[in-house]
Amino acid sequence: MNIGDKITWAYRLLFILMLIWLRFIEQYISIWGVWVVWAIIVFFWLFNPFKKRKPQSPASQTEQPQLVDVK
Repeated sequence: MNIGDKITWAYRLLFILMLIWLRFIEQYISIWGVWVVWAIIVFFWLFNPFKKRKPQSPASQTEQPQLVDVK
């Protein structure tokens, strides 16, 4: 998904969360709670802080021109 799709789904998720929150959870926690939950979900979804980074492959290092010592 590109960033535009993620933003679109982020506000759709907020709308869905608010409807569920109003129906089931608002009697226990105020509506501001949905903003906190939504912000946490969107942060992890957009920035993905726990994503494993791929190690740089040796092939990318060999793509650089090799210097040859000529005497």
